[in-house]
Amino acid sequence: MIVSSAEQGFSQSLKGILFMLASAVTFSAMSGIVRHLAGSGEVHAFEIAFFRNFFGFLMFIPVLMRVGTGPLKTEKLSLLGVRSICNGISMCLFFLGLAYMPLVEVTALNFTIPLFVTIGAVLFLRERLGVARTLSLIVGFAGALIILQPGREIIGFGAILVLLSAAIWAVAVIDIKVLSRTESSLTITIYGVLFNAGITLLFAAFVWTWPTWEQLGWLVGVGIFGTLGHLLFAQALKLADASLISAFDFTKMFWASLIGYAFFAEVPQLTTWLGAAVIFASATYITWSERQADKKAERARKRAEQAPVEPAARPAE
Repeated sequence: MIVSSAEQGFSQSLKGILFMLASAVTFSAMSGIVRHLAGSGEVHAFEIAFFRNFFGFLMFIPVLMRVGTGPLKTEKLSLLGVRSICNGISMCLFFLGLAYMPLVEVTALNFTIPLFVTIGAVLFLRERLGVARTLSLIVGFAGALIILQPGREIIGFGAILVLLSAAIWAVAVIDIKVLSRTESSLTITIYGVLFNAGITLLFAAFVWTWPTWEQLGWLVGVGIFGTLGHLLFAQALKLADASLISAFDFTKMFWASLIGYAFFAEVPQLTTWLGAAVIFASATYITWSERQADKKAERARKRAEQAPVEPAARPAE
């Protein structure tokens, strides 16, 4: 049976969507465990961040045993270090924010990451902002204000932590964009969890308490769900267009509200859903527009490569 390219493309896209949906579930589960441990005060958020990276790195040991130390070879160690510092700090702030805010509100505010990435790309990569990007940023951050309602109530400490985490993580994303030009995703990921374990250990050292066996089981879950979520997300991007699958990332709101209600008696407000929808719509449009720009640049590059080379003019004799 011959499968057409259109059918094959649809199949790949469907697989990408399924991987994205699975990623949303695993990341939500990880956040739920962090909310349980940090919110109850059983384990400090900084210590949770360390164990998330420590157990995440252990998951890659079988991979390294199979493929060897090839993925550890790199000439971009400094950039990998910058990425890890930003990632480690961002993770600590995000986990700490989960201790102070309802799970669904943290999830909603975390959708601002693409907005901060856009700002970072303009500042660090000298990308053009343009009218459409500017309007999308304004709309997106207006969505954050709908959630926070600054004129009605004081912006909480947890919200500040989550937004700061999103801004710092955006710097790491910009770094990853640069690294991905020369480094494999496996190299970036392995160095990420390895360096992050050391960075978060520095934070955790100031608040360290030895976890019980039950708490250690939850911490193993954080490491597994966190690492698995990243792998599923990366596979989704590999199989399908980012502008397509990014829309399904919004299912995190459903899982976050379900986990928050079932385990923490958290009832999300209508303004949280409205603000999240506004932020997500803005971020999705930015993702789509950037993807279209990338496709246009790729087509221009291919045309330039295929253009016939005119022979050099003969010198006058």
